Amino acid sequence: MSRRVLVCGAGSIGRRHMANLRKLGATVTAWRSRTDLGEALAQEFGITVHSDLATAVSGADAVVIATETDRHIAPALAAARAGKALFIEKPVSHSREGIDALVALVREKQLVVEVGCQLRAHPCLRELHNRVRSGQDGPIHLLRAAVGQRLDAWRPGTDYRQSYSADASRGGGALMDLIHEIDLVLWLAGPVAQVEAVTAKLSDLVIAGDDIACVTLTMRSGALAQIELDMLSPVFRRSVEVVSRDAVYRHDDMSGGLVRSDATGAAAVKQTPPGHERNHLFVSHMEHFLKRLQDPKLPALCPLDDGIAALDVALAARRAATSRAAIDV
Repeated sequence: MSRRVLVCGAGSIGRRHMANLRKLGATVTAWRSRTDLGEALAQEFGITVHSDLATAVSGADAVVIATETDRHIAPALAAARAGKALFIEKPVSHSREGIDALVALVREKQLVVEVGCQLRAHPCLRELHNRVRSGQDGPIHLLRAAVGQRLDAWRPGTDYRQSYSADASRGGGALMDLIHEIDLVLWLAGPVAQVEAVTAKLSDLVIAGDDIACVTLTMRSGALAQIELDMLSPVFRRSVEVVSRDAVYRHDDMSGGLVRSDATGAAAVKQTPPGHERNHLFVSHMEHFLKRLQDPKLPALCPLDDGIAALDVALAARRAATSRAAIDV
């Protein structure tokens, strides 16, 4: 049965979701408030594009929220009021405004919701999650996660200065826009007790906000986590390291593979599949979302509560960076 999925937003991430949903067999429509831009989008994808949100939502089984971060909540609330399943891109929003109302609607109507934290779909990171959360190597003591790339290299052919990514007040900046690593640490090590952070604007990029953020988390378990987020690295980098009582796990996104080291040596425990690319994570997560429309009892890959938890940590990190003081979560 083909599901009718409405995509709100037609930037790079919205277009990615449209293309992936069509490949997965969904009937795709889109919503754009500007009719002139909607006509171009309709021609590009061969889909119906609505300018009226209520009309767009009424004809859908599920709604993907892929607008600019500071415009997530209004269409998400409209979809939730209509009882539609939701896939909300990360971060859930740029602030806490409207979040409680969204949570109340989701719980009242028992809606299927996913938050687009696609690192959870990576086969090596799923293996890492299963191993560290099982406790087979003892408790986690330390985590380190890092990601970076120059903002002007993210989307070649577009003017990064015009995107929300270049404006921290709209949910951009390194701290918010690179929230995947915050979610990854929470997924691996559980909830946070305290946040410390330093943010800065160090590069020559023309942005209104931070292009680097260094975040230190004290987990409720007592473990410590260091998270490096930047929009200025000259080459793409992404890695994670987990130090537990009996072993150290390392995963580097560029070289691929998950390696476990202990007192006897190091060994690969999971390899990134041949031909793996970033879009596979988006496809895998969306495929899971579509399966949940068929069977709502399937667990979310990234539940709404987890997406909000990552947002709360990012907001606490922003306060910590401003006050130069640790913030309790």
